[in-house]
Amino acid sequence: MRGASCPRVLLLLLLRVAGTLQSAACGQPRVSSRIVGGQDARAGEWPWQASIQHRGAHVCGGSLIAPQWVLTAAHCVQRRAPVSGYRVRLGALRLGQAAPRALSVPVQRMLLHPDYAEDGARGDLALLQLRRPVHLSSRVQPVCLPEPGAWPPPGTPCWVTGWGSLFPGVSLPEWRPLQGVRVPVLDAGTCDHLYHVGTHVPRAEQIVLPGNLCAGYVQGHKDACQGDSGGPLTCLKSGRWVLAGVVSWGKGCALPYRPGVYTNVAMYSRWIQACLDR
Repeated sequence: MRGASCPRVLLLLLLRVAGTLQSAACGQPRVSSRIVGGQDARAGEWPWQASIQHRGAHVCGGSLIAPQWVLTAAHCVQRRAPVSGYRVRLGALRLGQAAPRALSVPVQRMLLHPDYAEDGARGDLALLQLRRPVHLSSRVQPVCLPEPGAWPPPGTPCWVTGWGSLFPGVSLPEWRPLQGVRVPVLDAGTCDHLYHVGTHVPRAEQIVLPGNLCAGYVQGHKDACQGDSGGPLTCLKSGRWVLAGVVSWGKGCALPYRPGVYTNVAMYSRWIQACLDR
């Protein structure tokens, strides 16, 4: 059922109940928390981090949001490729090493957001339903989902994590652990202005669209990169880690005036919850 959509409208009561149920057991790694310009993660520090793998190779990151569901970017999956070629790896610190407590679970179904287009400008989200619910442990835990419309304000310090390139064109060595880097959320208008710097795109023409969320630095240096797509941007709120963004696109990696652009999860919370509740 690749590309199937979910109802856009869900009773607010159901959303509140589902949110309450999820919030009781999400976003609290048992290892306290402390990419380009990033640092090595420790085992269990980001227990929702997933590796989306196609025919055994890492292609993108993802986030465990429920025992049987992983959220990633729609551009990470091939619409016409058989679902049987995809697996999700959870609980791993290094992709190149066997880990006794790591899980590798086949994907049963992929749901792409109905607004997604190949340019990735809108609706760059895909839900992967796993063949079976995973057993939660100290290294495998879901991240919390934001309430609809509750995205973090500018300046909020958040973390992006992944196994992507350390530098453009330089793959992360298999022996290196998961990387994480702290990046602040940027105002949408500021982010759009930065992406116009050095281009001939008219200022009135938006580059960063309303469904996007930006995080990073004007001067660059710290950012997600190739291989991090689909992975989580998480922010600490009231003692729990909340999934604010999904790595979507950017110009190069860690370049000045080109912060990371993420799909704003809070803009799509109703669609995500409707899919999980089916």
